[in-house]
Amino acid sequence: MENSDLHTALLSFDDVIEAAYDIFLEMAQDSLEPADVLLFTAQFDDRGAAEVVETGADWPEHVGFPVEDDTYAEVRIGLVNEANDELDDIFARMLISRDPENKFCHILWKRD
Repeated sequence: MENSDLHTALLSFDDVIEAAYDIFLEMAQDSLEPADVLLFTAQFDDRGAAEVVETGADWPEHVGFPVEDDTYAEVRIGLVNEANDELDDIFARMLISRDPENKFCHILWKRD
């Protein structure tokens, strides 16, 4: 168990990334510009990444409630710049609940 204070175990960051990527794939076609879908599809095998990052301070204004860092995770999905190995072309920022009993996901898409 990751956090003994909670009555249920929180999802691991690996599980959160996997869930985020599945949701991203399901919704990307309808939520991104066609050119971005083509770019992501063509480049993902070589440069694609999904990573948990520090939860942005702007989430409460997007979701309308305070975001607890231990219960929620921010996942960014995009392409890595090969020159500096940083995720710099972000297609989606996702806030996902790590509590398996409280499923929640909010996505900020590129160009939103």
